[in-house]
Amino acid sequence: LQWALPALGVAQRHGHRGHPGAVGVKMAEVPQHRDKRQKMLPGVTGIMLDETMHKKALDLLKTISKRTQAQVFLAPVDWKALNLPEYPKVIKHPMDLGTIQSNLQERKYATLEEFANDIRLVWKNALIFNTPESVYFKNAKKLCEDTEKKLGELEAEGFHTLPALEMPVRCELILAEIMNHPMSEWFLHPVDVEGLGLHDYHKEVSTPMDLTTVQRQLKADQYTNIEQFTKDVKLTFENCIKYNGPGSMFGIVAALVNAVFDRKCALYLNGQVHPQRAGQPVPDRDGWPTFQQKKKFYDACTKLGLTELNTIVKMVNKQCSHALQQHGDKEVELDVDNLDMDTFNKVFKYAKSCTSKAEPGA
Repeated sequence: LQWALPALGVAQRHGHRGHPGAVGVKMAEVPQHRDKRQKMLPGVTGIMLDETMHKKALDLLKTISKRTQAQVFLAPVDWKALNLPEYPKVIKHPMDLGTIQSNLQERKYATLEEFANDIRLVWKNALIFNTPESVYFKNAKKLCEDTEKKLGELEAEGFHTLPALEMPVRCELILAEIMNHPMSEWFLHPVDVEGLGLHDYHKEVSTPMDLTTVQRQLKADQYTNIEQFTKDVKLTFENCIKYNGPGSMFGIVAALVNAVFDRKCALYLNGQVHPQRAGQPVPDRDGWPTFQQKKKFYDACTKLGLTELNTIVKMVNKQCSHALQQHGDKEVELDVDNLDMDTFNKVFKYAKSCTSKAEPGA
């Protein structure tokens, strides 16, 4: 609907051994990873694993599990049989593809991101326990990259099920998902330069950045545009790669997480809130106006005058401003697909009341 109206840093780890999931390191050199999970935004849970998405997740897992490189990741690491006593000291959150399959079958994952993060945890454990030169490390990296491609396809398919979100909230959602990524553990807080003895860190890294700092600045509305937000997030990974080197474990992990961030930004920020093919209506969604309801609303609006239309715009601007898009000084576009049910019911009721008054004999 369109009508005219007045304008309204991380330290590098050394000394890895060789096995999927397990690095022989001096434990004092590097903090043990904790996989600290971030709380998601109230009312925003990401893409849900409904029946359709659940089946696709199972198919994805089966496809990855059939790969030759994935065979060592199908069951928990038997560190006792393999004589790897340091494994449980380094790997605090073991995970394997077989366990993930059981979790899927038992419906333990509510969202696509929860499922994805457990798969990522499998690859993460292998990356931190093995040297970049080992076959386990290389296989984990390759499987991680291939898995992310398939996860990206699922995200694109399920994106239309997300509620309509204003741009700042979309940025918060992306950041929350990235901070919840198991491999983001080393990027959550400022690098402890003194504690880790990294005396040359500030010579190499001129502008330190971390995800918690980005989160704080985002909540404080310190970013005036999306570019500033994305630049700071990417700076976190760029600093890590610059200091540790692109071929180091940390450099490789930073690049992997950065790729996920870029993908989510392309979908959440640059795409439509509810993308669909041109000329096709958005599929009906539970808790949202149906196609027939939106059609009736549109028909009612075609009978309204400029004053009534301006009133509808003001109502929407007050309750659901992200559904409006300004075009120049004299035109605004209302995207009905992005109206939540409460706002839609109010503007539809108003439109019907206006048209009923205009009917003969009303």
